[in-house]
Amino acid sequence: MKKIINIFLLIVGITFFAACSKDTETTPDPEKTKIAESTTTSGLTVSLWSDQTSYLVAYNKVYVQVKKADGSSVTNATVTYSPLMDMTTMKHSSPVEQPVYNTSDQLYEGAVVFSMPSGMMGSWGLTVKVNNESLVFNVSVNATVTNTKHTGTFLGTDGKSYSVSLVQPSTPKIGMNDLEILVNVKQDMLTFPPDAGLTIEVTPEMPSMGHGSPNNVNPVSSSNGHYKGKVNFTMSGDWRLHLKLLRNNTVIVEDAALDLLF
Repeated sequence: MKKIINIFLLIVGITFFAACSKDTETTPDPEKTKIAESTTTSGLTVSLWSDQTSYLVAYNKVYVQVKKADGSSVTNATVTYSPLMDMTTMKHSSPVEQPVYNTSDQLYEGAVVFSMPSGMMGSWGLTVKVNNESLVFNVSVNATVTNTKHTGTFLGTDGKSYSVSLVQPSTPKIGMNDLEILVNVKQDMLTFPPDAGLTIEVTPEMPSMGHGSPNNVNPVSSSNGHYKGKVNFTMSGDWRLHLKLLRNNTVIVEDAALDLLF
């Protein structure tokens, strides 16, 4: 009897150990797509993930997973992104939000606004630095669906170029939607700091039907160039968000228009 009990305890112990071992391994949400993977010289496996099947000309959440050789996750790494579009005759970057570790999904979560698609015009590279080790990923960036525009660059009356991007709604619906806009100002070809000092007015329009919608709430600055409000879509179809940008009550961009379709 004692021998049977000992065997039972041994089996329980092995099962518990195996379960604990699996807890050190992480698998991202199945709705996320692995975009690329590479290994650092020190043996860390670094993989890029997206909420879509590819990155888009839009505001993209960019997730990074870092694993040791034994498959366990690295949760305390220093991770940074650096996007670069190589157009042969010139190179430029785009707005980026550096990643921080998200304990809920055990991924480093940041964002990149890819301003143009990959293709004949050039190619995107995304340098991911993990603890001072750099990996360069060649990433494919696709255009959004026809008749949509989720990000754009607009010249202000102050002579500055403003990158205006739609963050939310990512999946628009009929009725009231959370509206979130990101605004960055071009400092040079490689630097696009967020601009939190604006006032934004939103006017939705359905071009195909010739009407707007009531009860919208102008987005106000929240943090790091993000502005949050509400937008009301009264029916499905094509919608244009007319965004007026003001600084100190002076209009600097009359119409930073973004287009949605659902």
